[in-house]
Amino acid sequence: MQVIPNGNKKGISIIEILVVIAVMAITLTSLLGLASFSLSATSLMRQTVRANTIAQETAEAVRNFRDNSAWNINGLGILKVDTSYHPEKTTDVPPKWKLVEGEENLNNFTRKVVFKTVYRDGDDNIAESGAEDPDTKKAMMTVSWQEKGRTHQVEIITYLTNWKQ
Repeated sequence: MQVIPNGNKKGISIIEILVVIAVMAITLTSLLGLASFSLSATSLMRQTVRANTIAQETAEAVRNFRDNSAWNINGLGILKVDTSYHPEKTTDVPPKWKLVEGEENLNNFTRKVVFKTVYRDGDDNIAESGAEDPDTKKAMMTVSWQEKGRTHQVEIITYLTNWKQ
């Protein structure tokens, strides 16, 4: 009977080391991918929170403008529907909000307000069609930005009424 010597463990040790190195490389690659994804998600969340804050400020500026403007038969003074506006402060003391035609760029964000005509159905509910309601306007505040070659946006929709009548 032939005895196999116990001293030849070098081949097994090299294979074990290669397996451990491969497992560690796969693990580290997965962890780095997860960290990269986490940083991207955090950046997108931060930008979304900033955009939401700008959109809310825009909505408040539009309400303030409405409260300090005359509402005529076209609604909200001289503003036109389906036209982009952005809010700006006046030089009055205290300052008031005014709406200026066009979009506004704030750092890497673009904001705009677009007014739409509101229609009511037979039950006086807001509808896609029906009788035009001259005392209500739909305001759509949109804030958009570019990140990593993709466009993102936050939109707030509110209805403004002629509450002073």
